Parts: sequence; C-alpha cells; structure tokens
Amino acid sequence: MSGPAPPSERLDTEGAQNVLDVIDAAIDEHQVWLQAWHRSVTCNLPPSRDVSSANSHLMSRFGSWFDLNKDRALVKQSVFRELARAQEDCYAFGRYLAGVARKGKPVPVEEYDALIEKSQRFVTQARRIRDAFRKAISELDPLTGLHNRQVMIPELERERQRALRTKSPCTLAIADIDFFKKVNDTYGHAAGDEVLATAAGRFVSALRPYDSIFRYGGEEFLLCLPNTDSRTADAVLERLRQAIAGEPFCLTNGLELVISSSFGYAEIVDEIEVNEAMNRADKALYAAKHGGRNQVRSWTADMTELVTEPDA
Repeated sequence: MSGPAPPSERLDTEGAQNVLDVIDAAIDEHQVWLQAWHRSVTCNLPPSRDVSSANSHLMSRFGSWFDLNKDRALVKQSVFRELARAQEDCYAFGRYLAGVARKGKPVPVEEYDALIEKSQRFVTQARRIRDAFRKAISELDPLTGLHNRQVMIPELERERQRALRTKSPCTLAIADIDFFKKVNDTYGHAAGDEVLATAAGRFVSALRPYDSIFRYGGEEFLLCLPNTDSRTADAVLERLRQAIAGEPFCLTNGLELVISSSFGYAEIVDEIEVNEAMNRADKALYAAKHGGRNQVRSWTADMTELVTEPDA
C-alpha cells in the first residue's frame, strides 16, 4: 500500500484518522481474542461468544466497521478487503479448533501452527495499513486535507526530473487568497479556516487528474502542472480563478463571502532548480496582487529584480 490517496486528491483527514483508530483497535482487540482462544483450549473451558460465534469477526470493532463502511471509496481499497478476509479466515479456523478441543480431542500441532500463522498474517497486514495511514496523516495539512510542505519538495523534484528527462513542459504556480487577513480580522479565524478548506476543495475539483496541489503556507497553495506550457497553464489557472470567484463562499454560520484569488506561475525551463521556479512563480504572484488581484500572471524576465514584500 503506497498511500491512501494520490497527490492530486484531497484526503478527508478525519476519515483517515478514524481508519487509523479502527486499525489500532483491531490489533489490540485481536490479541484479546487470541488470548481468549488460548484460555478456552488450554483450560478446557467453554469458548467465549467472540470465539464460538459464526459471526465472531463481525463482533469485533474492525469487522463491524468494515461491514458498515465497505462501500465507501476509502474503504473499498483492496487492502481492507484482504484484511477483512484474513480476520474472517482466522476467526473461523479458531472456532473450528476450539470445537475440536471441547470434544476432548487434542489440537493437532500442524493445525495449531496454521492458526498462529493466520493470526500473524492478520496482525502483519493491519500493521502495514496502520503505518501507511500514520505516514499519510503526517504528510497532510489537517485543515484542507492537501499534502503539506513536508512532501512538496520531493514531489516537485520528481516532476522536474521527469520533465527534463522527457523534454516535456512543466509549470509551477502559486495561488493566494485575496485579502485573506481581512476575512480573519472581520469574521474570525473559524471563518478563515472555512474559506481555506472551501478554496482547497474548489481547486481540487477544477484541477486535472494528473495535477498536484499542496498547502504552501497561510493562504497560499502551490500547484504543479505536468505536461503544461505557459499557454496551457494560463487556461488551467484561469479556470481555477473562476472556480473561486464564480460564486460566493457559503459558511456554516450563514455568511456568504465573495472571495477571489491571485495566481503567479513559471515554467520549468533551462534546467532551473525547483526553488528558482518557485521564486519566479512567487514574483509573478506578487505582480498579480499589486496589479489589482483576482488575476493570473506569468513570470517574465523583467520580474527578475522584483523584490516581493509581505501582503496585507
């Protein structure tokens, strides 16, 4: 499992955290189940219901959670189906062996070993999923669900190397929510958070499947547009600008805010480094904001000496 969502998609961080909580609980709960099985077989006691029931896997937190959520997009991934099958297989075999022991018969060594192998398979798979989700959550911005700066630079460098290797264009862009400080000052930080989360959702919806977007910091987002020259980038970013400005942001408190955004972009050319391409995009963004905002600007050579300043 490489991760719960590709870089261009926004992941529901609450949903991802819920998955992580369920998998953590599943590992602990499985150890309790295995201990109950050993107690029953070793001490010749009637097996507990979570061992003897034909639906024992559905009585566990993971089993019931998977059965309830198996049609959700995040849970439909094959790793969850495989984990559910591993649990059901282990619990069914454990129920069978517990029944053998209750009849006064010894559990064959090879069948006991098979149960332990099934148990270890379930735990190993669960730990792999848990570790993947822990990594994914650590790489996500909790407010917007976008990837954060921790993974941004390596991803951009991979795209740069691919562009140079294939001699295909690649453009980096920085988007900024206009007058965002005024939103926070006037309506409060909760409203500002909603604006950022809504903007992220609109950006993701308007981007192409192979584009990537990152939470760059504050009210800024960085976009990577593979196979995109300046002319195409202008069209893509204009679509994103319209996605923000085209209709008001409706907040949960009933407020409707008219929001706009500015964009600066630069194409990766002449083997320039990622940081230089980002610097050029930032200067183009500065020109867009100081040129009236709510517009898209491309980096040009005359911006080289432009000194950017913090925006109010």
